[in-house]
Amino acid sequence: MQVRALNHIAVTVTDTQRSLDFYVGKLGLVQVEQHHLPMSSIDTVFGLTGASGTSTRLQVPGQPDILIDIMELAGAKEGTAVQPLGSLGSTHMAFTVDNLDEVVAELKAKGVSFISDPVTFHLTEGSVTVCFMHDPDGNYVELEEVHE
Repeated sequence: MQVRALNHIAVTVTDTQRSLDFYVGKLGLVQVEQHHLPMSSIDTVFGLTGASGTSTRLQVPGQPDILIDIMELAGAKEGTAVQPLGSLGSTHMAFTVDNLDEVVAELKAKGVSFISDPVTFHLTEGSVTVCFMHDPDGNYVELEEVHE
């Protein structure tokens, strides 16, 4: 068996519209489709009882193979929404940008708060400047500028 490609990343949210305001309105992703998820399908596929909701697929502009599903599920199991960085499990998603300082300033003007100012890491070949923020549900989102 060999994996052929990464199809998508999914993140569970509490309010689809609030998440669209963030991911589409502030980060500039594009909504490509939205589907109702019937209870019987969710129960079977995710092993949840009584959950239903919507899945909204987002795309990075100009990158049709980079897909993110935001899923709002009524009746989903309660739990910790976000694992702290350094914990096991999925902890964040990262987006590459061309000018991180400019993007951070633009997002701050739109009301986005950042965990810290950008930090540069020097790698074997080149360097990368990163900074993290949270989406409306507390999920970690990283912005990254690669320097060669």
